[in-house]
Amino acid sequence: MPRDAFTWVRSLLFTIPLILVATIAATALGLAASLLAPRGQLLESCKRSWARFLLAASFVRVSVQGRENLDGSRTCIFCANHLSYLDPPLLLACLETPVRFLAKESLFAIPFLGWAMRGEGDVPIDRENPRAAARSLARAVALVRQGISLVVFPEGGRSPDGTLQPFLSGAFHIAIRAQAPVVPIAIRGTREALRPGSLHFRGGRVQVAIGKPISTHGLSAGDQDNLSIAIREKIQTMLEDLSARPASAE
Repeated sequence: MPRDAFTWVRSLLFTIPLILVATIAATALGLAASLLAPRGQLLESCKRSWARFLLAASFVRVSVQGRENLDGSRTCIFCANHLSYLDPPLLLACLETPVRFLAKESLFAIPFLGWAMRGEGDVPIDRENPRAAARSLARAVALVRQGISLVVFPEGGRSPDGTLQPFLSGAFHIAIRAQAPVVPIAIRGTREALRPGSLHFRGGRVQVAIGKPISTHGLSAGDQDNLSIAIREKIQTMLEDLSARPASAE
């Protein structure tokens, strides 16, 4: 049987059913945990266990570089390129620190997944409604100021062709308003493991590179564009570095 046919059958009979069951179970546990203690360890454990299970069920093997750049005692904005629906669970598994996501409002309408996102405190943003978007950004700033790190995909969605897209301003507005450092993250391989618009989990090796935090101390709104350019250039360089070396699973 050709590999593509095999992985497609495996997706239908194994990966997709397992992910559905795991997501329903994790949502129920996570919602209960969020009611008991919104920032409790039980909630974080549920999220991380779900993410690791999803990657394993998807036959994704992960290699991470730059873990030494993570400082769990510092609140920050994690900015990553976006290739696949596998990216959020990948980051949950790799960062090993409590985070919330700034995500498209449409994701919050998905049964179970959306309920879990609302329950855990992720921030929906409607980019088609400027007033609602401004309220979401203000809420995100407040979360960061409370000591909660945030994950943002500054391209605004998954790349349609795998190349790094122009960045939107939201992540950098939040970082400067909250005076929180920005951590650039490069992801390579998730598009091949699960392409946009597909339920074909091909699996494979995925690489993650975590860059050094970039300070926003003393920056103002006028520095937002320069910060966006600097972070995008850093992620682009990290992606090129990843493509120049073979992926190796941890």
